[in-house]
Amino acid sequence: MKITLSQSQFLKHIQMVERAVNDRSTLPILSNVLLQTEGDKLVLTATDLDVGIQCRFPIEGSSSDGAVTLPAKRLATIIRELPNSEVTLEAKKNHTATLNCGTSSFRIPGLPADDFPSLPIQENVKGIELSEKQLKTLITRTAYAMSMEETRFVLNGALLKAVGNQLTLVATDGRRLAVASSTLDTEVGQPLDVIIPAKTIRELGRLLKDSEEDRVAIITLEDHQVMFRFSGVTMMTRLIEGQFPNYERVIPPKSEDKLVCARGVLVNAVRRASLMTTATSQAVVFELTPNQLVVFKESPEVGSAREELEVEYSGEAVTIAFNPDFWLEAFKVINDEQVVIEFSGADKPAVIRKPEFVYIVLPMKIN
Repeated sequence: MKITLSQSQFLKHIQMVERAVNDRSTLPILSNVLLQTEGDKLVLTATDLDVGIQCRFPIEGSSSDGAVTLPAKRLATIIRELPNSEVTLEAKKNHTATLNCGTSSFRIPGLPADDFPSLPIQENVKGIELSEKQLKTLITRTAYAMSMEETRFVLNGALLKAVGNQLTLVATDGRRLAVASSTLDTEVGQPLDVIIPAKTIRELGRLLKDSEEDRVAIITLEDHQVMFRFSGVTMMTRLIEGQFPNYERVIPPKSEDKLVCARGVLVNAVRRASLMTTATSQAVVFELTPNQLVVFKESPEVGSAREELEVEYSGEAVTIAFNPDFWLEAFKVINDEQVVIEFSGADKPAVIRKPEFVYIVLPMKIN
């Protein structure tokens, strides 16, 4: 096997797959990336047996058939440090590769390509189709709400649900809930209701383009797996088994008590108040009265912060506390100049409700 291609082309595509590698695996082959040539194309594949990413792209230079597996992280690091010039990689029969670029030369020992796990890729299956931008938007609006607690494995991912012509992605950590939906061009033939692991969700968000023209296909496979295919990339993932919470029951009815405020103003006030939080005292207090919001935080250890904002609000006076990060993370993905938040009482969740997006935050006890 011998390939010649540009350093920028090689680096761009090796970075697409290297995040699927598990360096801590007891199987050495899983620390490697599989490089294969198919005519004038190079195919890169990496997997940790839970998530697999394959990237297929045309080579600008020359190539000869063959395959080899090489340490993924080391290969990516070497390519990253090379000058922006032509790179030639040649694999020998002893599974060692030589890599040359300008005056630089490297010898990298690898492992047999036959030992690399095969991915159950299906080429001629259509699945659910939508634009890359649609799926990327769903991920952006929800991924931050996924749980990071290993004990709640069902919440360590996001629910992907397709019924009729609606595709919905849902994430929650038990203290907040983000639900985003998108309308498909056609109705799905078979309803979909699966939990996608957090790692897969994050990698999809990284790889998908913000493009209405480029399409992504979602294909269900045997052995409780799903495949995503888009722009020369194929991603396989095992699904999380278990029952996702009934999120629809958690969404409260609409409330007429609404806070309307400039997003930037509210973000700044919450961020400044959060400077006075501690590990044991995280809650920032919202004190709502007609046309005024006071955001404040008092911590005996570090002091206090208080900010008064002129807002639109005509509901009942309410004092309610929240984890400030839950708002700040959501505001990053809400691009509206103004935000509208519904309140139903000091012990009830607050809600941002928009077309195709709902975000719910549970209150905290005031320390």
